Amino acid sequence: MHVQEYLARERQQERLKQAHEERSANQVAELRKLERRQRRAERQLLSAWQRVERLRSTLGAVS
Repeated sequence: MHVQEYLARERQQERLKQAHEERSANQVAELRKLERRQRRAERQLLSAWQRVERLRSTLGAVS
């Protein structure tokens, strides 16, 4: 009986460990996705500022 309890406990611990590792992997993947979104947003913001500066230059030359 003790062997069966021991094996059941070992299986449960292994399942918990696997669940924790999967959760950690999912968190890392989500963080990477958020970092990609942030970099994209930063590039878009920089591009918008560059367009604004070009428009200001053009308007300044016209005035």
